[in-house]
Amino acid sequence: MFDAITQLVARSKSLRIVDEGRLRRLSRVDAVVLVGATCAGKSTLAAAIRGAAWGPKGRVDVPSRCLTRPRRQNESPGENVHLSADEFEQSLARGEVGLHWARKMEGGREERYGFRPVPKGMLAVYSGNNALYSNQGSVQPQGALRHALFVGVHAPDEIREARLRARSPDLWAHHPAEVAHRLADRSDNMLKHVHLVVANHGTFEGVAPEEAVALVKVVEAALAIE
Repeated sequence: MFDAITQLVARSKSLRIVDEGRLRRLSRVDAVVLVGATCAGKSTLAAAIRGAAWGPKGRVDVPSRCLTRPRRQNESPGENVHLSADEFEQSLARGEVGLHWARKMEGGREERYGFRPVPKGMLAVYSGNNALYSNQGSVQPQGALRHALFVGVHAPDEIREARLRARSPDLWAHHPAEVAHRLADRSDNMLKHVHLVVANHGTFEGVAPEEAVALVKVVEAALAIE
């Protein structure tokens, strides 16, 4: 799979390998995890992967994300399931949430995140956030991401700020402390934690969704061979 990914990156515009040694040490992949700072463009890529034509034998699942944070304006349709803290715990107890974790926010508060369970034999593509590595101790089940390919989605901080202001005017106007906390997580912070990066800004925006789909297809093809 390493060779196939390397070949894909070589002919791509938006993709790059962060650390070849880190990628080589990933002996197998059972999940692709999109991470990156707020408004880097993760939702856009997740939507492209979810909407791709995988065919009748396609084994890719982009599960809905359950979370306890309040709903915001202009969220990607179909991506999030908003729950109260109690509803999240109840869903977890009923087995309706698989991979889950906590994200530390401003003022010491936390929000809970999780995904609907992915059927056995399917390649999970998770649209996550940076707490999956910055608060790794909260990730459950333990070891769930041991064989995950971490793909960082990157956009410069000034572009992220402009996107956040435009995408979530309610958050920008009424929750300045949360806005500051989100923007303080710089775009480059993820580089020491991910295997690859997708640039999703400027001239790259036109090709990033297509190349993200191509990357998942490479991983899915390797999974089918196993």
